[in-house]
Amino acid sequence: MNRRDFTKSLAALGLAPALPALPAAAAATAPAYTPYMYGLGAHMARSMGKCSPEMLMQKLRLAPEAARAMQSQLVRSGILSAPGAAGLAAAAQPYMRGGYALGSGASTLGKVAKSVVKEALRETPPDASEQEN
Repeated sequence: MNRRDFTKSLAALGLAPALPALPAAAAATAPAYTPYMYGLGAHMARSMGKCSPEMLMQKLRLAPEAARAMQSQLVRSGILSAPGAAGLAAAAQPYMRGGYALGSGASTLGKVAKSVVKEALRETPPDASEQEN
């Protein structure tokens, strides 16, 4: 090593703390999901009515730290409420608040439809023409 290389290495060593962090470290802080994946996570949370990092990892195939980051972003956005001790968070405005799901079976759906129609018929006031006869 000659004198010129030695002074270059000394100068580089002295300037190293002033350089920005390595690009690999900057990439580690960026979220590991895209805006499209975030939209899918928000849709999943609202359609299921609840969300946990485990659900996001399973359904969206996210890494554990990305799933936790997505859930915290969903909480900050107001889509989810604060998670409980188990990490499960309820949707603030779910698409469906109770009710009957269509996949619950045709017989159950038929029974529900019949009961709704019967109740509607009971609440309907009789016509004035029927009262006159």
